[in-house]
Amino acid sequence: LVGAGEMLTPAFIRKYGITHVINCAYPEHSPDWFKTSFPDRYSCLNAEDSMTANILNWYPLFEETLTSFLREPGSNTVFIHCQCGINRSAFLALTYVTSHYGLPYESMLTMMKRQRPCMFTNPVFRKQTEEFVNGRLQNSQDPGSGSERIVDGDSGLSSSGTGPGFAGFGC
Repeated sequence: LVGAGEMLTPAFIRKYGITHVINCAYPEHSPDWFKTSFPDRYSCLNAEDSMTANILNWYPLFEETLTSFLREPGSNTVFIHCQCGINRSAFLALTYVTSHYGLPYESMLTMMKRQRPCMFTNPVFRKQTEEFVNGRLQNSQDPGSGSERIVDGDSGLSSSGTGPGFAGFGC
């Protein structure tokens, strides 16, 4: 699930069966009660949302954390959030599902945006993630200007898998 940090309430956790949380923003953008109650099921990335940041700088840690959370026994639903659930959490989740499940970038972006129309407002993050999942990796100093290279002709996309269930919450 992808949304805003303020949505993380005990009732929300119960309703959606959330077992793990990834805060893609800063500690103050997530309620203290969850990280205090479940410190081993909470992670904070401290990612920046700006036109000069490269969202891919936080992707390796996001990918490692989400993969680990999904593999834990008893893992049910991971709630991925940032301050408003618009850019950092949305682009990192989109990058993960397209890379890990071989889903088309544009189709997933459209589907997620239909569920949460306020998502994906940072055009720099969009260019960075789109280039990444289509096999053109950028260095961390490149803000999405178009400098790209193919790495061994491999896009990193999987040819199998039907993909995860995904939901975004209205704005």
